[in-house]
Amino acid sequence: MRKIAILVALLISVLFLYQMSHAELLVADDFKGKLKDKYWKGQKASWKIKNEHLEIHRVAGDGNGAEDFGYGVIEFENFGLRLDFYLFNDDDFPSKMEILFRANQDLHFYQLIITPANGFGRPNSARWYKREGEDRGTWNEYRDFRAEFPFPIETKEWYTLGLLGKGSTFQLYVKKQGALVFQEVSEWTDPKDLHPKGVLGFHTNQLQHYYVDNVYLYDKPDEVSLAVEPAGKLAVTWAALKQ
Repeated sequence: MRKIAILVALLISVLFLYQMSHAELLVADDFKGKLKDKYWKGQKASWKIKNEHLEIHRVAGDGNGAEDFGYGVIEFENFGLRLDFYLFNDDDFPSKMEILFRANQDLHFYQLIITPANGFGRPNSARWYKREGEDRGTWNEYRDFRAEFPFPIETKEWYTLGLLGKGSTFQLYVKKQGALVFQEVSEWTDPKDLHPKGVLGFHTNQLQHYYVDNVYLYDKPDEVSLAVEPAGKLAVTWAALKQ
C-alpha cells in the first residue's frame, strides 16, 4: 500500500512538472533596435522605438481613428502580462496609459486605463472598459470595478504592472520600479466573457504620451511572480519563481 502511495505521489509530481514546463513565453521584448515584426503590427502614426523603449505618442485625432490603435500579433486566452511604464507630463498635461488586451483589429477588446495621481478625470485610478466593434456606443466602462491605486502613480516615474487573466477574471498589480513586492489594485470578472481571445495592444488619444518597456507575456497567469524583481533588463528568470 505504501509503495502504491509513493508511486501515485511521484506520478502527480511528474504531471505537475510537465504542466509547468509547458508554459509558453509568448512575448519577451525590451524594445532594443527596431519594432519586432514577430510580436507587433504597431502603428506608424503613434508608435516608435526611442531610447530603447516603446514610445506611444499622438498629438492629433479624437482617439477613434485607425491611427489611435496599435496591436500585437500573438493571440492568447489565459495570460500573465508584466510590463514597465512611464507617463509623461508634456506642457503640464499628465498622460494616461491605455492597454488593450484580448483585442482584435475589428475593435473588439478589453481596455485598462491608468490615470496618474496628477491626472485629469479620475486621478490615481485603474478603470476597465470593453468595446464590441465599430459602434462607438459599445465602448463602455465597467464602472463597478473602478479602483484607486494603493499608492500615488506619478508622472515621470517608472512603474511595473502585472495583469493576469484566467477565463473572464482579471487581476491587476503594480509596484514602483525597484520595489520587490507588487501591491494588488483590483480584481474583476466579466460575467458575459465578451472577449475570450485576442492580442495585446495600446491605445492613444490626443496629447497622450507614454513609454512601455520590458514586456513579458505568458500563456498562464501564474507564470508572473508578484514578489521578485528581475536581475537585469533582459532577465526573465522571475517567471519561473512562484510566490
